Amino acid sequence: MSHWTDWKGPEPSLGLVVLLPGRGYTCSMPLLNFAGQVAIHHGWDVRAVSWEASESWGPERVGHELAAAIGEHPGPVRVIGKSLGTMAAPYAAQQRIDAVWLTPLLTLPAVTRGIQEHPGRQLLVGGTGDTMTWDGRIAAALAADALDADVLEIPEADHGMQVPDPVRTAEIHVEVVRAIDGWFTAGDAARWDDVPARGAGVGSGSLDARGGQ
Repeated sequence: MSHWTDWKGPEPSLGLVVLLPGRGYTCSMPLLNFAGQVAIHHGWDVRAVSWEASESWGPERVGHELAAAIGEHPGPVRVIGKSLGTMAAPYAAQQRIDAVWLTPLLTLPAVTRGIQEHPGRQLLVGGTGDTMTWDGRIAAALAADALDADVLEIPEADHGMQVPDPVRTAEIHVEVVRAIDGWFTAGDAARWDDVPARGAGVGSGSLDARGGQ
């Protein structure tokens, strides 16, 4: 089972961002910690999930953990998952939850199918040095097939988005954080574009309770 810690953003909140960790990569580690800070900066509350995942965990279980973390939250939801957390892709697609996938497990058909079938906004981040789980050709194909998906691929970066040079590793982390910040900025702009003009009916321009669009 999992538990979580809430990081409160400014009031009023735009919604909830759920951080899903990897098997050993926690939400206090740089990529997820900075991603959460970006979400707060953009006006979202953050729910940082912790878990002790067994080897048997797959997309169904990780999707269940995401659903539990969301709970009865009434407003827009976004998810940022790292490695094992990206197994939530099928659930995110079903529920139309906009998502950032850090080092997604592209070797798992259920994950790639979830990304491909996702009807909302996604950002995929990986490195060419992560030969066990990342494939740039698959990522590019998924971005082409998905409705609204962007890809940030970093040369030589491994599964932790690191390289042997610590200075370059720090620069890579800045690149990733900037990409996430840009993803939030674009999503916020699209969200406001969908808000009906004052005096107009709600109709098709109303905000979706999950994806925010």
